[in-house]
Amino acid sequence: MTIADGPGPTPAETARRVKRAVIDIGAAFGHDQSFAETGRRLGLDRWAFYFGARAGVLGPVDADVVTSACGFFAPGLVRPAWESALAAVAPGELVREDVALCVSWARRHLARLPGIDRLADLTGRVVNAADASGRVLFAAWRARPDPPDDPVALAALALLALREHRGGGYLLAVVAEELTPLAAILAGPGVAKATANGWRSPFPAPGEDDAQRLTAAEQRADAMAGAAYACLDARERAELVDLLQSARRQLGMAGPS
Repeated sequence: MTIADGPGPTPAETARRVKRAVIDIGAAFGHDQSFAETGRRLGLDRWAFYFGARAGVLGPVDADVVTSACGFFAPGLVRPAWESALAAVAPGELVREDVALCVSWARRHLARLPGIDRLADLTGRVVNAADASGRVLFAAWRARPDPPDDPVALAALALLALREHRGGGYLLAVVAEELTPLAAILAGPGVAKATANGWRSPFPAPGEDDAQRLTAAEQRADAMAGAAYACLDARERAELVDLLQSARRQLGMAGPS
């Protein structure tokens, strides 16, 4: 029996249950070998192509804008990467490359999933209903025109956008709980993640209530993300949870849903 046979999750419960699938599937194309190969073809290293492709939708803005939008990366990592990307390739071209990689990955991995048309419909409706306040990357990605009558591409790009919506909301929630992005990383995944995101030691000592604040931020982020899923009725929300959790399993993505 699937959860679609029951009363259906609330919007906030839906956001919590699909979180891992949205994050993992929405970002999967960026871990594909083709992503690194495209960056090298353009003359860009890993981080230059990552920030250029992800934030290119903002146009040729200053690196401080990209740092603010991406939130959890150290300014010292973002600025040289972003400036290197802009010096080599126009932002619009970087975004076109990113979209092409996302859609190509989806054609290889999502096209044969059961219910892909329905997944495209439901995720697309959530994207259109979502509040973009304070989520500049989500707003910019949503503003791009969708490919017509292509459910595989529509589903992939909707998940990319929902990942930005979730990430932007999480950043807002962290700040609302009076944590800095670095403090949130240190209170959660820890020093290894902080280092991977470009932060450098010595790291500040965690506050005595940082872990509690982080838990509160995660709960707040679920509620904020969940507002978008209120555009679906309870059975549709249950159906979307089943579709996304099933897709994540079939794609072999490790860890709990």
